[in-house]
Amino acid sequence: MYSLIIGGVYCNGLAYANEESESLLQEKRTIRGKVIDENDKAIVGVNIAEKGTSNGAYTDASGSFSLDVLGYGTQKKATLTGAVTIVSDKIMADKGTLSSPLQAMQGQVPGVIITRNSSAPGDESWAMKLRGAVSANSADPLIVIDGVAYEGINALRNINPQDIQSINFLKDASAAIYGSRAAGGVVLITTKRADEGKTKIEYTASYTQKKVDLQPHLMSMDQWADAVLQARANDGYTESDSWVQYAKLAKQYAGRYIDFEHSANPFPAAFTDVMDMPFIDTNWSDILFGDASSTQHNLAVSGGTAKNLYRLSFGYMFDDSNLQWGNNSNSRYNIRLSNVFQLTNRIKLESMIAYNRQDQVVPSKIGNALTSGYPQPGLPAATIDGKPYSWGTWLSPNWFAELGGDNKLKVSEVNIGEQFTINLHKNLDLVSNLGYNTSSATRDVKNLAIKSFNYSGTRENANVSVAQQANTTYQKTSSYRDFYSLSAYLNYKKVFHEVHNVNAMAGTQYELTQYDYFGVQVKDIQSSLDAINGAGDITLTDNKGTKWHEAIMSYYSRLNYNYKEKYLLEALLRYDGSSRFKENRWSLFWGASGGWRITEEAFMKDQSVFNDLKLRLSYGIIGNQSGIDRYEGQQLYNFTSQSGALLGNGKATIINTNGKIASSGREWERIHNYNIGLDFGVLSNRLTGSIELFQKKNNNMLITITYPGILGDNAGYSNQGKFESHGYEGIVNWSDKTGSLRYNVGGTFTFYDNELTDIGATSVLAAGFSAQQQDYPLNSVFGYKYTGKIQTEEQRQEYLSKYLAGNTIGLTDAIRLGEYV
Repeated sequence: MYSLIIGGVYCNGLAYANEESESLLQEKRTIRGKVIDENDKAIVGVNIAEKGTSNGAYTDASGSFSLDVLGYGTQKKATLTGAVTIVSDKIMADKGTLSSPLQAMQGQVPGVIITRNSSAPGDESWAMKLRGAVSANSADPLIVIDGVAYEGINALRNINPQDIQSINFLKDASAAIYGSRAAGGVVLITTKRADEGKTKIEYTASYTQKKVDLQPHLMSMDQWADAVLQARANDGYTESDSWVQYAKLAKQYAGRYIDFEHSANPFPAAFTDVMDMPFIDTNWSDILFGDASSTQHNLAVSGGTAKNLYRLSFGYMFDDSNLQWGNNSNSRYNIRLSNVFQLTNRIKLESMIAYNRQDQVVPSKIGNALTSGYPQPGLPAATIDGKPYSWGTWLSPNWFAELGGDNKLKVSEVNIGEQFTINLHKNLDLVSNLGYNTSSATRDVKNLAIKSFNYSGTRENANVSVAQQANTTYQKTSSYRDFYSLSAYLNYKKVFHEVHNVNAMAGTQYELTQYDYFGVQVKDIQSSLDAINGAGDITLTDNKGTKWHEAIMSYYSRLNYNYKEKYLLEALLRYDGSSRFKENRWSLFWGASGGWRITEEAFMKDQSVFNDLKLRLSYGIIGNQSGIDRYEGQQLYNFTSQSGALLGNGKATIINTNGKIASSGREWERIHNYNIGLDFGVLSNRLTGSIELFQKKNNNMLITITYPGILGDNAGYSNQGKFESHGYEGIVNWSDKTGSLRYNVGGTFTFYDNELTDIGATSVLAAGFSAQQQDYPLNSVFGYKYTGKIQTEEQRQEYLSKYLAGNTIGLTDAIRLGEYV
């Protein structure tokens, strides 16, 4: 055994290492390296420690290591006491084209629940929850990129995943350092920086083919006709029923059609608005959807010296849609420049500037194309000569997407971050971070008229509402958001008598967000013009436009102590003040955690099973203000010009309240976080993992309260609700080699449940979806219990006698023998 210093870092073991960056002590940068043996084989589980400090890391399955960033400072994984999961940029590798970094992390991170509600390019509706919900009000994770906070999960839609170095998830009381914005947890993202050395040029490209899968198996026209005949017979209809006759015609004329220009309508009293009856077997899944592709290109140039490091990256992504009709795609452009300047021996500047651009287009009538359900079998997608087909008031849905107009979105973002680190003393640093994010979004939406025809293509159908030119519209909206952030903190780190490791931090932060929105719509437009035009009505999209601002001021501190890296303690405080409140503006949030590295005890030294065993406990209180309006304490009014009673030559202007009574009594929700965790490494760290048990309680949740109608307006929310959640999560990984083959097998598991224990009222159970139901989880679905079939008339009468009178589920005496109850 021997010890080898790697740029000021100790590595203990039968190994040597390839140095990939300078000392953390001198440069205050992330250390990265790889530990290999004399045969150039990677060594897993080697402890890497920074000389003279408690900072360090373990090598992973490839022998690589790095020292990670953690909320206003650095801390190594071995001494973490909170529920923190760290993933590196490797999670983004070999995943093809990614519309969002969230796409690469689905199912990969314990306790992190990532979903999307759509496959539409650029509009996937990504959602992320860290250990589920904490309130009936929304509480998304706080996103922090390079030390600057961003606005919700949407902040990740335009970042280039290939620019990400690491992602840290703070899931328990460790998030208390971010106070009132951390109710949903915190996601810390660090982007890539350069390593010292010669200029390095990196280029990667990917091409991804997207296949359509898991489509419903639709009935053929013949199957549908048989089902109609059976259903109508079951319901007692005779041969004179129009749908019975229609189904028989469908079987008789399969693959053909009846043109009413040359033949009479076989139903004089029905189907009076149609011009023909086609019976064409159409597979709508194949017509609407098909294969698509996406591509990603990345170019990065980096290098520099100890005095100046730089990294310049470019990214381009194009994502096409599986919907085969209309313009439907998303393009993303990324430019990011990062610099590290060692201005003096004691002063360092880390600078980052990024530009992101998104160009998305989607059919403006895509809702008409996809939400109406699959068409009735027999109806064709187009006329014989390929024009839009309509049947009465029904239009073949593919033409809504193809000819109904485009919805174009252009988003531009500029992100700037400047961080100064001043070494005031060998144990004391002053860190100041200036952040500025600005974004603008412009949306152009055209809704066009669509001409449609009978199946032969000879007659235009005027019965479809979308055919009216007077109803065409052009809508243009624009929004602007500016975010300013200023923070500064002192960080003190010292080891006393080689066993007492102390790290103390204290700082302050100010954040300001400003937003401005305006939009206009014009009717009866000229579709060929790309400027707002039209001969019809001109209206504002939200009557007045929207403009607001909000600010948060914070003071925070953290104290870490460990004894011989065996007994670990951490305490966090944050004092937040928000402009949303008129009273109760300031509130204190805090967290505390402890850890015991059992394998560092003397009684564990002679055993050979456990290489690492650490027990962790944490408790903390985090805030949530998502249920509070931005101007909660001010009475707001709506101003509507020329819309009141007729006075003289015009209508009067109306000034009314906004429907809400101003309040100064509401407070932040306060979420109590409990966590117990166990980290382990056994069998020479071939088997590693962690297990977490957690619970969250929200005892002053904001809910709506029913007041007497004499108030006139809505009294808004009150801190009288209660919410609880609990669960467990974990990750297990096995890493080993067979001969020259090294392999890695692992998995994650997450279980989460919640309950609305008090929503301030007695709620009545009803079948179907319920977003909030007392004593049940959020977004519950209720149904009736199956008790059997009614087999005899006697059973039927007993059932009706018991349940028919006064029932609230719509039960009638029409229930029949053989039906389910």
